[in-house]
Amino acid sequence: MSDISHPQPPVPGGVRIGTVEREQAAAALAEHFAAGRLETDEFDARVRQAYLAKTAADLTPLFADLPDKQRFVPEPDRVRRDPGREAAALRTLVFVVAVLAAILWVALVRVPPLVFLPIVWLVLARRGFGRRSCRAW
Repeated sequence: MSDISHPQPPVPGGVRIGTVEREQAAAALAEHFAAGRLETDEFDARVRQAYLAKTAADLTPLFADLPDKQRFVPEPDRVRRDPGREAAALRTLVFVVAVLAAILWVALVRVPPLVFLPIVWLVLARRGFGRRSCRAW
């Protein structure tokens, strides 16, 4: 038997690319177009060239005047926490849980939850005292 492998002469410009690489290049060009870096005519021409590319070297000129993906991706905004907002959310959560517990108490025990009134009064009184100023009346 003869050797079936046929050595191919080297392709000018490097290794051949496939459909996946062409579509990735077209998608990257679309991102640049969406960001306003390319006009419609430029975008159309570059996408056409991307789909006609045979090697990775054929794709390089399409991105020569565009920033790298790492450079044009905006940095994520840092999450800023607002302690006052978190405290308000916690108070709301505690209130909702207390109301649900009272409803459950009434549904199961069929007795009004009067035992909780002193606790509610203490919580409300504590909040009221914390907001008062030290000035005399």
